[in-house]
Amino acid sequence: MKKIFSLSMLIVGTMIGAGFASGKEIASFFGENISPLVAVMVGIGIFLLCFFFCSIGRVYKCRDFGDVNQKMFGKIHIMTDIILLLNSLIVLSGMLSGMNSLLDPILPISPAYSIISGVLCAVIVSKGINGLLKGNSVIVPFIVLFIVLVCCFNIDIPSEMPPLAPIALPASVIYVCMNIMLACTVLVTVDEKPKTVFWASLIAALVMTALMLIIILTLNGCDTSSDMPLIDAAKSSKLLYYVAVAAVATSIFTTMMTALNGISSWLAPLTGDRFAVASSLLLGLIVSNMGFSNVVAYLYPLIGLIGLIYVIACVIAVSKRSLFKKPLDKRNGKVHDGGKKTKNYG
Repeated sequence: MKKIFSLSMLIVGTMIGAGFASGKEIASFFGENISPLVAVMVGIGIFLLCFFFCSIGRVYKCRDFGDVNQKMFGKIHIMTDIILLLNSLIVLSGMLSGMNSLLDPILPISPAYSIISGVLCAVIVSKGINGLLKGNSVIVPFIVLFIVLVCCFNIDIPSEMPPLAPIALPASVIYVCMNIMLACTVLVTVDEKPKTVFWASLIAALVMTALMLIIILTLNGCDTSSDMPLIDAAKSSKLLYYVAVAAVATSIFTTMMTALNGISSWLAPLTGDRFAVASSLLLGLIVSNMGFSNVVAYLYPLIGLIGLIYVIACVIAVSKRSLFKKPLDKRNGKVHDGGKKTKNYG
């Protein structure tokens, strides 16, 4: 049960970054007067893709997503590596700049916020996947509680629910793929039993569905044009405002951990673990100058479209090679065939 909880919190922590917890991300993808059914569609997509990528991790038993891509895509794996690295860098820089944007109105000492949070994040990431699991297990439940508290004071339940817009389904697919682009860099390194993966994916999907539902109901009753709509909605109460700031700040941190881990795990075989984490953080701080609002408004949808292509490519690769029928040798990445002989795979 502990493993299921840790993995589910890792998934949730990856997805509730600054864009999600502030409401800006959802408003950018789905517009105004969002149907609550959007939350259900997104939840189903999260469950399916989380289970899929965790299962890939169980089959390949690789240290990082670069190894997984190499086994799935062969010589062209460098293209998928670059796509995932670019995605992680964009998200990392967005979270670092988001931390400055969130906390600077309280005490204007930027860029100290991004540097301090980045260094703390680097310390946790340097401990590997176990550090991420433990960090998210502690932090994520509090984030969920804060978001629920903020939304409960500002939720707007109309007499008639908004209809499901024609754009809702394609937007939901792109939105889920955008989130999975970051999460998959960690999920493919997870080596757990199918039962553990199934329940962790289901719990994470249910939590995300519930959170997205109450955020949608809150957004439908407030101005969504600002950088952080839920933060603005909470300004009616000073206490509630600081609760909202705490929720978004911690959600930024959990997403930052996954993004930093995605970049550093790929660089580690080339540079060593410590230098990989430090150089990844430095690069993220440099790129973070582009600003949080620009990342969410312009680059996140692009990540979603690229993510959709990547997911389709992964499904095709898995289907063609029947990976879930023949387990890979944990030591050398070979496929066992009936226990009589092995052959190189990839």
